[in-house]
Amino acid sequence: MSRLTVIAALAALPCLLNEANGEPVRGRSAKAPARQEICETVRAIATGFGQANVTEFADGNLDLVIDGAKNRLAEKGAKGFSVRKRGVACEHYIDFGGAIGREHKCSASAQLCGKS
Repeated sequence: MSRLTVIAALAALPCLLNEANGEPVRGRSAKAPARQEICETVRAIATGFGQANVTEFADGNLDLVIDGAKNRLAEKGAKGFSVRKRGVACEHYIDFGGAIGREHKCSASAQLCGKS
């Protein structure tokens, strides 16, 4: 960029802004600020017998937690929610052995995001 181009750009700047308060001159609109994204990580846990059942319970509990988080974010002015990185991970919690079997512990997590 040449010195002449820089000087011309700086000379034109006061024409685009109201010199008193730096606001755009009428007829020229400034871009609206980008909407910020508010995200919250939510988690739910379930324990019980039978991994398939416990996985389903943890996923259902996560749905309830997501609904509560949506309400909290909506109070902060967020709209247009999306759920990301949703998953359930299970592990053996207690092994009773014999006829009782193993108890599983599943934790479900997700990231809930909304635009403010």
